[in-house]
Amino acid sequence: MKRLTASLSKLTATASIVSILTVPTFSVAAPSEVRWSQWKSTEVGEKCMSELKSAFEKATPEVNLVLVDSPFTGFHDKALVLYQAKKLSDVLMVQVDWVAEFADLGMLEPLDDWIAKEPKSFLENIPFTFHQKWRGKQYYLPVESGAVALFYNTEIFKEAGIAGPPKTWDEFAEVARKVTNPEKKIYAVTGTLQSEPPTNMTYEIYPLILQASGTLIDEKTNRAVFNSPEGVKAIEWYIDRINKDKISVPGVLSNGEKEKRANFASGNIAMMFEGPWGIAIQRQLNPNLKYDITTLPKGETTGTMVRGSLNTVTAQAQDKEAAWKFVRWMSGPEGNAIWARCTGSFPARHDVSNQDWFKEKPLFQAFVKQMELPNARSPFLGMPNAVQMNKIMTTEVQNAVQGKKTAKQALDDAAAEWNKILSSAK
Repeated sequence: MKRLTASLSKLTATASIVSILTVPTFSVAAPSEVRWSQWKSTEVGEKCMSELKSAFEKATPEVNLVLVDSPFTGFHDKALVLYQAKKLSDVLMVQVDWVAEFADLGMLEPLDDWIAKEPKSFLENIPFTFHQKWRGKQYYLPVESGAVALFYNTEIFKEAGIAGPPKTWDEFAEVARKVTNPEKKIYAVTGTLQSEPPTNMTYEIYPLILQASGTLIDEKTNRAVFNSPEGVKAIEWYIDRINKDKISVPGVLSNGEKEKRANFASGNIAMMFEGPWGIAIQRQLNPNLKYDITTLPKGETTGTMVRGSLNTVTAQAQDKEAAWKFVRWMSGPEGNAIWARCTGSFPARHDVSNQDWFKEKPLFQAFVKQMELPNARSPFLGMPNAVQMNKIMTTEVQNAVQGKKTAKQALDDAAAEWNKILSSAK
């Protein structure tokens, strides 16, 4: 009996050892990987991007962020090539001009179901213009934004005895005539109607149409309507300033964004229509330039164009839920504040732009006001081929300025071409 008991004891001990050695192990799932394709690494620096990556991965430890950087030049076309090759990253940064085009091609994943699960305050803090959908669906969230406002040289204003910036079209015309002095090579503005880049329309033409109470595209009918009496009035007003008052640097048809910014930095240009991104550019071109920024002059109403860099979840994302977590974080209060602080860009959220550290940046405050005024719009989000459509508008405004067509004829012709594009996109 003792032998049996001893044998059983040995068997029990052996079984215990075996059970210990064969206890099943449970491996912890590896974090999901999200590849973010963007052009910002070379622009803002590795330190900034590393800070962003660390903050996101700390907030969302179940996701690893991989930065995929490409130069902005050619980024749009490269995205198309990668899509065709089925090698798109999980998250793709885009410009407002690309959303409708990429969505129609099937490159982007709608975000509506995810957004619907967020608290009401999430979307309420994103500027209203970025609520605009394409074909009834939301395909993007903004990372950084900014509207066109008025930069003005305080020294030129002081020397001309002008107390402050113009608040209306009439005041603008009066100030522009007063400061322009061709003999001293001082002009009110640099007129920019160069066909490249086609975004030149963003600064001088589209805001005027909105300020005249016009609209570019009727969202209900999806048709161009800028050839209205209001639109014609805006273009005729612009032509009078360029041709009649001659307030612009010569070469309006060949001047573009580069020339505009360089001319303003030289200290010989009184005013410039520009976005918040222009602050850093002017700091690089002429850190000693004395200028201030205010909201755009008012016509029948206020109006400005809003641009921005946006994030999208691609249709080829390997883990769409993980990709959404990153997009949501970047456009949420934590990620957006980190991005704005690090890059010096204009926040894409009201609850970030209202923070004390941002309010301490005086030059940015005009953009906060401009974004809150009526008709701060981004019609590019509803343009299926924004690049081509902007080029069409540029050509027709050039025709009107040169006297080849009346403002009405030019806008009618541009609207007809836009409607062909809009109709084909239905």
